[in-house]
Amino acid sequence: MAVRAGWSVIVTLSLGLAAGPVLAQDGVPKTDNAPNTETAPPPDNAPRSGPSIGAWVDNDLFGGGTDRYYTNGVQFYYVSGDRPTYGNIDWLANLVPWIGEHGVRRYGIAFGQNMYTPSDITKPIPDATDRPYAGWLYGRLSVISEETRQVDRIDLDLGMVGPASLAEQTQKAVHRIVPGARWPEGWDYQLKDEPGIILSYEHVWRAERPARIGPFEADISPHVAGSVGNVLTFGGAGFTMRLGGNMAPPVGALILRPTASIPYQDSVAAGAPRPPFSWYVYAGAEGRAVIRNIFLDGNSFRDSRSVDKNNFIAAFQLGVALRYGAFGISYAQNFLSPEFEGQKSYSNYGSIRASYRF
Repeated sequence: MAVRAGWSVIVTLSLGLAAGPVLAQDGVPKTDNAPNTETAPPPDNAPRSGPSIGAWVDNDLFGGGTDRYYTNGVQFYYVSGDRPTYGNIDWLANLVPWIGEHGVRRYGIAFGQNMYTPSDITKPIPDATDRPYAGWLYGRLSVISEETRQVDRIDLDLGMVGPASLAEQTQKAVHRIVPGARWPEGWDYQLKDEPGIILSYEHVWRAERPARIGPFEADISPHVAGSVGNVLTFGGAGFTMRLGGNMAPPVGALILRPTASIPYQDSVAAGAPRPPFSWYVYAGAEGRAVIRNIFLDGNSFRDSRSVDKNNFIAAFQLGVALRYGAFGISYAQNFLSPEFEGQKSYSNYGSIRASYRF
C-alpha cells in the first residue's frame, strides 16, 4: 500500500508541475510580445541552437575507493545543434510512430569505455561466484527528438567486449600512477572477445516550464527506457526531480545505465535568452527488469565466467549541476542495488561531467 501511495503522489505532483503557459512549437512561451514562431519559422538550414561537446568520468574512487563492480567509465561526445544539415538520417526516429514531426532533431556521436571487476581485484584467480572482469569499448550514434512536452532518444551502440576493449591496460596504467592503488591481478579471467550491439530507446515526459516554489524552480520528468542487444536487454521506468534556478528544459533522464551515461542533459529553447548562470540539484530513480547483461551472464557463444544475475534492480542518483554561459559541470553520486546473487554491497560510484555549448 505504501508503494502504491508513493507512486500516486509522484504522478499527482508530476501532473501539477507539468502545468504551465501554452508554448509555441519551439518551446518559447507565447506572449503578446513573443515572436510567432509558427508563422515565421527559422530557415531549415539555420540551426536554432548550437552544438555541444563534453566528457564524463564515472569512478568508484568517489564512492569510497572500493575498486569493485562497475569501477570506471569514460565517454567523450558531440551533440549537434537542432535543424542540422547532415542529410536524411531521420529514418530511425521516423520508425517510432509517436515521435512528432514538429519538434527539433539533434544528432550525437560518442566514444567510451566501461570497466567491471570483482570485489577483490588482488586475487590472481578471482572468486568464481563473484562478478567477472569485463570491459566494453564502444561508439555511439544518437538521434534526439525534442518537443515541448516530450523528448525521445534513440541510441545505437557498437563495440567490443573482452581483451579488445583495452580495459585491462587502462586499469593497470591508472593504478601505476595512483598512490596506494591496489594492483589488479585477475584480468586473465575476463570475458572473451565478442562484438557487441545495443539499440536503446528513451521517452521523457517534461513540463512546459518549471513550477515556482518560492524563489526556486522545480520540475519532475517521468521516463521509460529500454535496450535490446547481445550486451544488454532491459526495460525500465523512473523519474527525475530537479530544484534550482534558471533551469533549462531537460533533454533525457539523468539516471545512469549499465552501459553508458546519457550525455545530453539540457537545452535552451529557440529564441530564449541564455541566463549567465543556472543551477539545480536533482534526484533520480529507476526500476529495471533485466533480461540480459553480458557483464554478468558471460559471453553469448563461448564459455566464460558468469554469475546468477538479479532480474529486478533499482538505481538511484543524487546530483548537482552548474552552468555559466557556455560551460557546464555536474557531479552525481550513484547507487545501484545488488545485480547478482551473493553481491556484497550496493554499487556506489561518483560521476563528473563537463560540457561546452557553442
